[in-house]
Amino acid sequence: MSRTLHNYILPAALALCVSPSLAQTSSTTHIEETDPSVTFSGDWYKNGSSANSGGSAALTNAMGARAAISFTGTGITWLGVADPWAGVARVYLDGTLNTIDTYGPNTQYQKPLFTARGLAPGPHTLSIEVIHIRDVNGSGSWIWLDGFEIENGAGLTGGITAATGRIEQNNPALIYNGTWFLNTNPVQSGGSAVLAVDAGSRVTISFNGASIIWLAYRDEWSGMARVFLDGVLKTTVDTYLAPGQAQSAVYSASGLGPGAHTLTIELTGTHNPNSGGSWIWVDAFEVVGVAPSPTP
Repeated sequence: MSRTLHNYILPAALALCVSPSLAQTSSTTHIEETDPSVTFSGDWYKNGSSANSGGSAALTNAMGARAAISFTGTGITWLGVADPWAGVARVYLDGTLNTIDTYGPNTQYQKPLFTARGLAPGPHTLSIEVIHIRDVNGSGSWIWLDGFEIENGAGLTGGITAATGRIEQNNPALIYNGTWFLNTNPVQSGGSAVLAVDAGSRVTISFNGASIIWLAYRDEWSGMARVFLDGVLKTTVDTYLAPGQAQSAVYSASGLGPGAHTLTIELTGTHNPNSGGSWIWVDAFEVVGVAPSPTP
């Protein structure tokens, strides 16, 4: 791998707020954590304090638990509780990672924990992942979700499904778990890609098509990953390649049935004896041939 391709960008460390621009908003829509546009995985608990927005909030300290919202709009704010027992979470917004410390020396309900503004109009996905890490001053690793404030938009029920064509790694149809680093280089599709090395890190794309191709950078430091199609393990791929090659077709599936599908890439944290590392890259996907809709 060249020096340039090694120059990936580390995630923002313990950021409290992200604001890509100071764009003014004309309307704000409040979304409760119980809204159908919000989905949960893992064990979450309900807190019924009247201090919460709408009289309830969700919380968890289970490592790997996630909450996600699909929405349209130009900005979003995650509302929760900051207190001495609140911990650190990963937040992905359209594939871009931020690490958020929700600790507070005093209890603050309905507190903005993460804000992004100046987003392009259209669909977006924000996900919150619990990593069971606490602030140096904290006494716990709890993560709270009390709702969202969406600027110039609303929640989308049912998530986001990619259509046909080239789907870049920052498309809102992709959901990330674990720590993925950003690499910017003109050899990558769209000028950027992401890469991860930790076993268990995953990315899932929801798409509507008859075939899909995973494109990635492959080189002498690349490792192995499991590929799941519609939740079924299909293969374990070895992405090692010497010399390195950008936008390489790592995996493809065709002849898929009608309706929506999912493709998941999961890192094993392993590599073949010739490789110097276990890195897995996601550069883009090619979705081809919209599958016909099921007959009513």
